[in-house]
Amino acid sequence: MIHRRDALRRSMPVLVAVGAGLGLGACRAEPLYQSTNGQFQGRGSLAEREALIRRAAASQGGWSVQSMRPGLLRATNTWRSHQMTVDIAFDVRTFTIRYVNSVNLDYDGTRIHQAYNGRVQGLERAILQGG
Repeated sequence: MIHRRDALRRSMPVLVAVGAGLGLGACRAEPLYQSTNGQFQGRGSLAEREALIRRAAASQGGWSVQSMRPGLLRATNTWRSHQMTVDIAFDVRTFTIRYVNSVNLDYDGTRIHQAYNGRVQGLERAILQGG
């Protein structure tokens, strides 16, 4: 006859494994990264800065970029069942990348899947390196 204490002792490793698995899934959420005041290298016109941003986005793969108005681009990155959209505001010296929306990235108003941050940081690095 199995007593409750023995049953609990036997099921403890399973409970710990399930709890750890749930905890690992939660680790994929991070505070939303916002790229602010990125500094372009050297001199350039507004049109040259836009071209640089477009080259940088193309170099990172998966980004489609559309012009909203002078000094503002909207970029969307899609992979598998995920999608993210950011606005890239820029002038001749600086740029910022700001969250617009996402699909299947678990954004809760402050935290988002780490894939979002990685892709925004990759885009930011590519822009800083000159496309």
